[in-house]
Amino acid sequence: MRKIFNPKVFQLVYVSLFTPDLARVQDHYVEGIGLNLTDKGDKGELYLSIGYDHHNVALHPGSESAIANIGFQLKPEIELAEFLKDAEAFGIRGQLKTDSQPGVRSLVELELPGNLNLQFYNDIATPAPGFRDVGVAPMRLGHVAMMNTSGDKVTEFFEDFLGFWFTDKFTDFFNFYTCNKDHHVINIVKGPENRYHHFAFELRGSPSHAMAADWLRRRGVKQEWGPARHPASHNYAGYHRDPDGVMIELYTEMDVFIPELNMFEPRPWHEFFPMVPRDWAGGDLNAWGAEFTCKLE
Repeated sequence: MRKIFNPKVFQLVYVSLFTPDLARVQDHYVEGIGLNLTDKGDKGELYLSIGYDHHNVALHPGSESAIANIGFQLKPEIELAEFLKDAEAFGIRGQLKTDSQPGVRSLVELELPGNLNLQFYNDIATPAPGFRDVGVAPMRLGHVAMMNTSGDKVTEFFEDFLGFWFTDKFTDFFNFYTCNKDHHVINIVKGPENRYHHFAFELRGSPSHAMAADWLRRRGVKQEWGPARHPASHNYAGYHRDPDGVMIELYTEMDVFIPELNMFEPRPWHEFFPMVPRDWAGGDLNAWGAEFTCKLE
């Protein structure tokens, strides 16, 4: 019988980055991507919102580009103290923090292998600064892909402790998981480093890809690959890098997962029916057959 999961979280809300070049990176996310600056921290941190939440991207001054933390919103019935107790019983160290950052009064921060700090909370402030019509102008933060030297332990945490659903994989390199209807909310990349592989913003519609690419080109940012359609998740996606080299994906048309049926809602471009979680071959990254012209690692 197939294992039935019940995720403890229901959405990804923010990603936080250390950057050695705060001014350039801020310019990219504010003027290039089109985010709102909503707050500043005591140590120079910048908090940026897509349009509703207090922040969806946080920039921390640092000596090098790295993951600062990643924030997930817990289901309302999950109490922070009990969540922390359960995580520690699972073998994960953590702590309860109060007023550690603007917009989030209380959170649990867990320390996973590979220097990966994940934050979990019930509520975040929603100042709703509005969705800008500047830059790429995304609709939401959709997913994050993180490379980790202890990938097996991280996947075990997301699947066995948080209760995420497994949705797809590319051999043993990319492992896709979700806690909601999106094909994936996280992508755990088993690799030789501990860093972001990429994180992704959902655009307002597929025509937005051309406008986003044109806007980025005018700012001197080239497309690393795409826009093109993937097989796993079938999203229409384009990739570029921020000033620190962190890869950013812009996407639309991601597969919709139905956990009760362990399948994705049928789409005309699906290669298999029913479309269920599977192991895709390493060369099947692009459903349209075009070769990757960059090293997407």
